[in-house]
Amino acid sequence: MMMMIMMMMMLVLLDYVQLTTSLLNIFYTTAQLPRQVRLQQKKRTRIETFSMASVLLIAWRTLTVGSRMLAFVLFALLFKSWLFVVIGFHYLLMFVLVFYQMRLSTQKLISQVVYTIVTPFVYIFDYCVNWLKGPSRYWFVMCYVPMFCENLLVSALCLWYVTNALDPAWYILPGCIFVILMFPLGVTAQIAYYIYWHPTITDNKNWKVLITWSTFQQQVYDENNTSAKVIPDEVNV
Repeated sequence: MMMMIMMMMMLVLLDYVQLTTSLLNIFYTTAQLPRQVRLQQKKRTRIETFSMASVLLIAWRTLTVGSRMLAFVLFALLFKSWLFVVIGFHYLLMFVLVFYQMRLSTQKLISQVVYTIVTPFVYIFDYCVNWLKGPSRYWFVMCYVPMFCENLLVSALCLWYVTNALDPAWYILPGCIFVILMFPLGVTAQIAYYIYWHPTITDNKNWKVLITWSTFQQQVYDENNTSAKVIPDEVNV
């Protein structure tokens, strides 16, 4: 009997280890995308493996993606299939965004259709793939503001459930706190990365200038109008 209990505990521990390593792999992969893109560029614009830029990239993606995943897990535990409503709503928002982005691109129609359908699935968790060259600060705002609002809404619903349940699970309250705090902390790491450690920050003298939406549109269109091939760009705010 004792041996059976120990075996069950080992299996549970193994499940947690597998879950942890899978999550770490997801966070690391999303953080490494900008670095891998920059390996195709000039040496001075590359991101070194052991650098503050890499640390901030990992912190940024870990906190933002982690908050989204934790929010979805908590919501699914309490409200079950209603999670698909939240995901479906966010997919539609991102579909509209990508559809508009493709209007600024001169890619072939079939490429635009594929990007418009597939990319919103990625944007459910994070804005980690940028198909357009040029500035991207407005794209981040359009992605991250709905994400954070959804996190707040999901956390509020979970906290409401806790206050009305007779015996709520102990992890709901701290989980909601983590969801609320992790996302802005991730955005803070992102801002620090772009202000101090972005590889091309010394080349872009006007990055602090707040450009208008129409100017932003024109810059993105001009950057992509002569592009023959779409490669996920490491975003330039």
